[in-house]
Amino acid sequence: MTERIFSAVHDCLDWARALDPPLAPDPDALLFVLTAHLDAGSPDPADWSVSDVDDIARTVQHWTGLAGDLRPAWLAWCDFLVDTGRLVCAESPRRLRAAIAAADLESDRPAPRRDPVEEGALPLLHRLGAGEDGEPEPLRPVLRARPGDLDAAARSCAVLADAARLTVWADHGLRLDPDREDDALTPADTERAAAALDLDPARVRELFAIARDAGLLRTTYTRVLPGPTARAWADGEPGAVADAWAGALLAMTRLRGMTAFLVLTDLFVCGDLRTPAEVVDAYGPAVVPGARDADPEQAVRCVLETLAELGAVAREDHRYRTTPLGDHFMVGRLRHSGAHVPLAPTVGAMSADEALTLLEEGRPVDTAGLLERWTAERDTTTAARQLWEAGAAPEAWRRRTRVAAHLSVLEADLFPMLSLYTHHPVLGGWARRLLGAAPEPPTSHQTAWAVLDDYALLLDADLPLPAGDGERYAPHADGFVQAVWLTGHPVADAVLARCAEGALGPEVAGAARSVLEHELVGQQVDAG
Repeated sequence: MTERIFSAVHDCLDWARALDPPLAPDPDALLFVLTAHLDAGSPDPADWSVSDVDDIARTVQHWTGLAGDLRPAWLAWCDFLVDTGRLVCAESPRRLRAAIAAADLESDRPAPRRDPVEEGALPLLHRLGAGEDGEPEPLRPVLRARPGDLDAAARSCAVLADAARLTVWADHGLRLDPDREDDALTPADTERAAAALDLDPARVRELFAIARDAGLLRTTYTRVLPGPTARAWADGEPGAVADAWAGALLAMTRLRGMTAFLVLTDLFVCGDLRTPAEVVDAYGPAVVPGARDADPEQAVRCVLETLAELGAVAREDHRYRTTPLGDHFMVGRLRHSGAHVPLAPTVGAMSADEALTLLEEGRPVDTAGLLERWTAERDTTTAARQLWEAGAAPEAWRRRTRVAAHLSVLEADLFPMLSLYTHHPVLGGWARRLLGAAPEPPTSHQTAWAVLDDYALLLDADLPLPAGDGERYAPHADGFVQAVWLTGHPVADAVLARCAEGALGPEVAGAARSVLEHELVGQQVDAG
């Protein structure tokens, strides 16, 4: 990150020297401003907002140089970002420069009191590693969606479509209203755009802000220019439409403060269907400004409905979950804030091992029907074999159980494939089950291993072994116990201990105690 700051400073100095007349901002002042910006939690030197300016101004007492040297360098940095189009945030360049010019760099001011919504958000932001001193907890992997699918979903957003229409209309370039401090079209251009697009002038003003946030338009101090996302969209770059949608989402909601972001974050982290009441429980009633004295659940429901209309969440009965577009927004925002969000490959690109790993570690919104979707994108027999082999590790009994259940309902002839595995030391017993072989006593290595897989799931859940198995195994108690002992299965010792305690009846208990006593004697002999 230090190298990134040094590189940014060098770029700014090169830009300043090329001006006519040239500028000479203080390099140490630039380094201080950008380092303070990083320490305040902004990993990108080009991502600035008006609130950042106030945060940095409070650190000036730590500046060893003269405060008078700091402001010119800071303003030069702002001019550099605006002139080169590098300003990441959709903040108004005019407002940003005015804030820097007016910032109090002399007095030692206390930090402002936090907004109650921000207070409620701190535990979650710390969990994500995006707070001031949060210890990040590992987030579950998120299933990556194909850029083309995301673009198709984003194109269905009517608000984004209107913002794109305004972008096309303004493609020739426009001047900003010189009589306003913020970024806005001139009244004449606003009226002309409204007539050309058959929209109300007030709607044009809203769409202009949305187009800026989307990156479809960008502004300097005086001009409106095509934004980077507009060029990528026009060039057909995969994911460009989805990126525009993600950039504009919060503006499209028309909601104040952090509410939409916090609500969507809760759904994203949970990764499952949530009710409005559960979202309120996560943050408290202050999650929606002004809703403390009203019904916070109803207020959150209105936020969720707004997000659903824009394509960020999906509604199922009275519960809500994120969509792939909503996940795309969250991944971008959290990563930009410095949080680590692991991404799994798309369903079409992931291996069998990656699919099963996601099934074990992922969010319910991603794992629902995952094996069915993964198999559908491949030749069925090939997919079945790859899933089958991905469960061959001795400790992967959960995988084998899932894969066997999945293969059992596939409409494909798996007999040739499964027949190759009937003598496999780990997969053999499962292959025989799926082939419909006649039940056999678990006295062979393969059948005993499959039974131990069943028992491993029970041990994981702290459940007893099925007493009915004792009656079936009683005539073969010695053979069953010997087979269990010799398998080397990770839970073999734990199962033998339970058997010795009588979990499967007296016959199996006697055989288990005999084997354990024999093993103990062998260990004593080896030790002697």
